[in-house]
Amino acid sequence: MVSCGLILALPAKQAFSASSQTVSCKAPSSWFSGDPGIPSEVPNNGNDFCDFYHFTWQSFISLMSPYKSTSVNSQNNAENRNFSNASDYPLYELDEKGNPANSCDDTVTGVTLKNALAKGHSFIHGEAGGGDVIFDQVGNIVYYDMRFSRNMCDDAEQIKSATNFPGGTTELKTAWKVLTEADNQADYLVWNNPQGVPADTTLGLIGFHFAIATPDHPEFIWATFEHNKNVPDCNKPTTNTGWSFISESCSAALASGDNMALSKCLNQAAPNGTLTGVPTEICRVYPNGTAAGDWKAEENVSDIVSMNDSVHQQLTGDMSIFKNYFNVGAIWVSDINKDSSVNGDVSNQRGSLRLANTVAETTFQWVDTNPETNQGFASNCFGCHGYAGIDTVKNKNTTSGSLSHIFDNIVVGMGQCVDVQAGPITNQQDAVKKCKGTADDQGVCPNLALTWNGQWTTTQEGVMSVCGCCK
Repeated sequence: MVSCGLILALPAKQAFSASSQTVSCKAPSSWFSGDPGIPSEVPNNGNDFCDFYHFTWQSFISLMSPYKSTSVNSQNNAENRNFSNASDYPLYELDEKGNPANSCDDTVTGVTLKNALAKGHSFIHGEAGGGDVIFDQVGNIVYYDMRFSRNMCDDAEQIKSATNFPGGTTELKTAWKVLTEADNQADYLVWNNPQGVPADTTLGLIGFHFAIATPDHPEFIWATFEHNKNVPDCNKPTTNTGWSFISESCSAALASGDNMALSKCLNQAAPNGTLTGVPTEICRVYPNGTAAGDWKAEENVSDIVSMNDSVHQQLTGDMSIFKNYFNVGAIWVSDINKDSSVNGDVSNQRGSLRLANTVAETTFQWVDTNPETNQGFASNCFGCHGYAGIDTVKNKNTTSGSLSHIFDNIVVGMGQCVDVQAGPITNQQDAVKKCKGTADDQGVCPNLALTWNGQWTTTQEGVMSVCGCCK
């Protein structure tokens, strides 16, 4: 878990600021006269970074727009927003053991709202990073849930046989803090008494992470938003007070560079099992997910900052609550014919190369993009959600690939079988070993809490085969 202790290792001036850059990336006024809809594609063929931040903010505004068919008061109420409409975005469900439940039926019977307590291996990958839990400055744990576009249910059979997810496929991840008397509820999108928390609990949205596929970007465009009271930037806290995830003393130590004081801010991840604990100390390692020297860092940060400012100036009425939220950044690939990354090389990636949400990917903030030093893993979005390019794909990006961490579970939860990558399989005996497993080596199906159905197929001779795995 990122704490003030990590800050001690930060090189000076590694973050990047665009304060002197020209403001040129602006939001059109048409977005603010009603739901602008999620764009089907990045505008202008994605000629520059600003086009992607247009896509990012328009999508966020649409997802957060009031849902027209509800009778619930829309004033800063999360239950009245498009993203929470289960008809369009079902909640990702697991059973009590952490195994896939049916997320596609009309009722929610499984576990949906989670922290890292008793997290199953099939659940959300890395809430705060590696299954850790984080606590706000009051000592309350942070909660998470996931939602996804309905086509992952309705079109599951077609998607399973496709190489890439169709345009419009969406995955959403939200992070929530418990609101207390110390918080001004008017500053948050709120969720009253959700299932899975103690009675009479009101949650406030603190993080919103989404991935949306388009025809030209099947790798998904990954973007993340945060509440402006979460944490300060590690290198320049704007104030020492009022933060949800750092104390006044630690924030002051950041501002002064007092390493002796910072050393007292160390917080380790708390053991799973309690809903309250020692407050976690967090700051944002890379503002806008960017460091000096990253590809077009100046343009990227300038566009993010200017677009945030432009949107905030135009939000009114039911949408004015989102003046308290900002886009940290987004990431995508330049050439969809190539892999998103090979051995930790991020040269095919664009945007915020060190993107991380401080409250949802806390321990993954230290993003090393140098393949000579990152041991083959750059811990940004594509480090965990690898995309196989059209020219290099050995198997599908849909089933058993690493691009989506939940689609296989959605399919299995509906009672369907799924193909799981197993590397090269040479014969039936080898299939039994790799699919079903042995006493000494767990097979790919049991590794996902699934059972092998006896079927296997070679997808690329000598390179990749898949096993049929069922619940």
